[in-house]
Amino acid sequence: MTPLDEAARLLRKHGHGAQAVTMASLAAREEARVEGAKFWTELALDLFGGESPLAGVSLGGDAAPVTPELELDRAAYRRALFRVAEELRLREFDSPDSERWRVTLKRA
Repeated sequence: MTPLDEAARLLRKHGHGAQAVTMASLAAREEARVEGAKFWTELALDLFGGESPLAGVSLGGDAAPVTPELELDRAAYRRALFRVAEELRLREFDSPDSERWRVTLKRA
């Protein structure tokens, strides 16, 4: 399972349907491997840029009661996002936003 697939699964599990669809679409585009640079540029923006980046989603919502399972899932979501940010950096498609998130997620 790719980091994008894992993130989509976790978003779906915790009731973030629209974001899960977006993430699953990104995972499918990555798997197709036909878009090249366009995909990686858009991925950086969709995940880490703009006013409401997918990286900013708090699984279950901010008011969700914190359970051991939710804590594990949130940690897995952060790890998946960190792996994507690392990939963007390695491929030299990182952006200021993705790099800021990468540093933040590395500390988490």
